[in-house]
Formats: sequence, structure tokens, C-alpha cells
Amino acid sequence: MKDVKSCIVLAVCSLLTMPALAADKEPSQTPKNKEVIDFYGKLNISLQATEEKGDSFNELKSNASRVGVKGKYYLDSGLTAIYKLEWQVNVNDDTKDTLTARNQWVGIKGNFGEVTVGRSDTTLKVSQGKFDLFNDYEGDLKHLFIGENRVADSITYKSPAYNNLQILTSYIISDDHDASDPYSIGIFFGDLSLKKTDFFLSVAHDENMPVKFKGVDSEGESISTTEPLANTRVTGMYKFGKLRLGAMFVDTEVVTTGKSETGYAANVSYKIGKVLAKLEYQEFAGADAISVGADYKLGDKTKLYAWYTDREGNVVEGNDGNFYKFSEAGKYFAVGMEQKF
Repeated sequence: MKDVKSCIVLAVCSLLTMPALAADKEPSQTPKNKEVIDFYGKLNISLQATEEKGDSFNELKSNASRVGVKGKYYLDSGLTAIYKLEWQVNVNDDTKDTLTARNQWVGIKGNFGEVTVGRSDTTLKVSQGKFDLFNDYEGDLKHLFIGENRVADSITYKSPAYNNLQILTSYIISDDHDASDPYSIGIFFGDLSLKKTDFFLSVAHDENMPVKFKGVDSEGESISTTEPLANTRVTGMYKFGKLRLGAMFVDTEVVTTGKSETGYAANVSYKIGKVLAKLEYQEFAGADAISVGADYKLGDKTKLYAWYTDREGNVVEGNDGNFYKFSEAGKYFAVGMEQKF
């Protein structure tokens, strides 16, 4: 295990210290604008009817609304400095602390690919591409699957694409000096947004990735545990004109106990004029979820939507023998609007 981690660190460090490998020759001309800055974001707000634990209520949800800035600065020798600072905007939060950190990193890009350091989605999280049709809603894969991690202290390498094949790796420096450093690695084939190709296939794996679970003990007291997990995920998508099909398989193991669970997800969407109809089913650890919905495009960056999700809850067994709830069971219906900028 140490040999694998050492190889990853050495490879990343070599790329950072060998700019001569970035390009075979100098670019023919210097870009007119040496720096390109993009300020972006989106507001996604919905009115949601929720039924959980026998209780029904309405709420306003800010579905991972965000704001950020990303850019690049052209350097010598064919290199480009790249950066990204992104925050989630919790517009439904009554407090003044409405910003939470999302991806925030800086790096170098060249013919060798790109290397970034900072806070990033793990390779396994990135490997789903645009698979999740209900991302950021109650039907999001993260509510049943384990492994949707965004981590700090991350060193990430993305290779150039060769014949639609690409490698992505993440190495995380652990805050726990007694624990093994986590890492995440994946191989992608095709375009994860299904824009350049009609297909996408990925295989990704996390090792020693810490995940926190919360629960209640036999006396009703709140408890929590952090477990190192090994996760494997296989994702596939194919587009037939206006019809898109997707499937995913996951295998999750608690490293300290050796206990594992498997799961899968499948979805389909079909575009009819300005309407995108979609359906997604997910199963993991004895619980499942089904979501159905539709998006109506008002413009290139504006849409209205409605969806319904019916989800069962599930639990995981920790190293201490206690059972921790991972997701809440419930039924949810929402209508909302998304505006990008």
C-alpha cells in the first residue's frame, strides 16, 4: 500500500518540477489576453413538500446554489496556471453564514495534463460525470450511495485524453497522522458530459477514504463514527439521439471490519421539444429510491422543473458494533427554477 501511495506522490511531484515536459515546442503565438477570468454561478430554488418520520411539512430549498470564479493565466513554455474558487450559497439559511466551501484549488496545465492542489471532488465522485439526473435534489445518488466526497488537502492529476481515454487520480494528505493517506483513481472512456461523444464509461476506486456517520445508541444518545472505506464504482452512459440511458454499479467496504455492500442505479431520459423527462432508480444496502421528474427549458441558462422522490432509509454497522443511519426515509415533491450565469 505504501509503495502505491509513494508512486502517486512521486509522479505528481515530478510533473510539478519538470516544466520542460509540458510542451514539445513553444506556442506559435502568445494569446492576446494572458489572463482569462470567468465569474459564474447558479441559483436553484424550489418549494418542496416533505414527508419524513410521519411528519409532513413544506420548505424552501436552495439546491446547492453556488457562485465562483475560475481562470487561467498563460505562462512560458506552453504552461498555463489554472485556479478555481467556488462557494455554495445557502439562500434558505436564516443565519448570515450562507456560504460554504466547494471546490477551491490552484494548479498547472500543459501537454502533460494538469495538476491541482487544494479542495476538490475525489476521482470517484467525478467519475459519475453527468450520470445523476437528480443531482443536488432528494433523488441525488449521495443519499444512498457512500462516496460522494469533496476533500481538502488533495493533490489531483488529470491526464490528457488519448483516443477518448483519460486517467484521473487524487491523493489526499490525511490530518490523522496515524491513519493511511486516502487516494482515489479512475479511468474514463468518452466524454463525461456526452457532448463530444455519445458514450461514457468509467471505473473508479477509493481507498482509505474517511466517511462520518451519525446515529443513536440503545439509550437514545446521539453518537457518531468515522470509518475508512474502500469504494469501487463503474458508470456507463449512452445517448441515442434524444434518448439517454445510464447504469452504475457500486461496491463499498468498511476497511476496519471487512464488511461490504453492493448497489446499483439505472436511469433514462428523453427530450421532447423543450421538455426533458427523466426517471432514475437506485438500490443500496437493502434500501432503494425512485425519482421521476421533468425539466422545461425557458432559455440556454434558465429552466423550470418538477420532480418526485420516494426513498427508503438505510443504516451501516460501524467498527464499534453500533448501527448508524446513513439516509432518512421519506417522500418528496418539488417545483422550482434554476438560473445560471
